[in-house]
Amino acid sequence: MIIAAKSDNNVIGKDGGLPWHMPADLDFFARQIQGCYLLSGRKSFESAQGEEIFRNKSFVIVTRQKDYRVKEGKVAHSVEEGIAVAEADGAGRLCILGGGEIYRQALSVADKLIITEVHTEVEDGDAFFPDVDPRIWKEYKRENHSKDKANPYDFSFVFYIRVPSA
Repeated sequence: MIIAAKSDNNVIGKDGGLPWHMPADLDFFARQIQGCYLLSGRKSFESAQGEEIFRNKSFVIVTRQKDYRVKEGKVAHSVEEGIAVAEADGAGRLCILGGGEIYRQALSVADKLIITEVHTEVEDGDAFFPDVDPRIWKEYKRENHSKDKANPYDFSFVFYIRVPSA
């Protein structure tokens, strides 16, 4: 399962962090990853929010750096290897958290997507979510929310499932 938050123009990151502050999405994200074995890229792991996200959880970090080490989790050098590590550890639910390159690679093997659509255009983003192909992914649930004092943009929680191959 892939979990991401993206703008209307598919931006997911800017300067190593999120390009918005949306407490409702942070709460939603925390609920979605409960009980998950986490798979993430190194930059996402090292981001400002990474320390809190990965604390007290089982996880594998995917990086091209051959000598990379983490204290509490595991390291893999490809998405496929990361998935194999999680399976070998007995992961019941695997949640793939990004960043952009990890999402691009994992899209072909994921079974579900949970996407927060933040309804804004981000002009200067530097990490992107790949396009969600409607021939491959079927939206089965959408929760629309209006901006409020704490959340500066309208947003939607969108759930997709992979379309069975014909």
